[in-house]
Amino acid sequence: MTRQSPDDGDENDDPPTVESLLRSAGVLELTPDGTDVQLTDAFGRAFRERIEQLRGGDRALKWLAAARGIDPGEVTVTDDDRFVVTHDGETVGAWHSEAGFVAAVAAEPTLREWIDEDRLAELPDETRAELSARLVMCLERCPSCGESLSFVDRERDGTAEIALTCAGCRAVVATAPDVQNDDRL
Repeated sequence: MTRQSPDDGDENDDPPTVESLLRSAGVLELTPDGTDVQLTDAFGRAFRERIEQLRGGDRALKWLAAARGIDPGEVTVTDDDRFVVTHDGETVGAWHSEAGFVAAVAAEPTLREWIDEDRLAELPDETRAELSARLVMCLERCPSCGESLSFVDRERDGTAEIALTCAGCRAVVATAPDVQNDDRL
């Protein structure tokens, strides 16, 4: 974040970061020790309720199809190494697991209830795409089975990463680059 001089007033020309936007919207807050961020209680409750609404059956798939203007009967799912949704031969999206899919699908409408569309539209595309992923990485319970989630260091395709993994169903819910353990950096 750019420091403001006394002459700058409240104007800041830098686009907001994902964290600053989510914190200012009451979605994220600092952990009690101040070393990390976590979901606020209110947003966390709303997010978990949305996950519960979409969990099981094909509810999340139907919601995704409707949000994209696609007939739910025309989408296909492949759940081998990744959970991939396709329509008419084109990939709609790919997630690490069905649990990750449900979390990502639940994050989008929940986030739109907390952040004004105009503020979202001001963000660069790359930043906007990062919003849901940040929220998913803050989950403490598996979107599929409800068991606890924990971070695991792993290497995939020669790249160090941190995986948010379920203790119960072993689903990988999300991953992020592990810049601290990547020797190439």
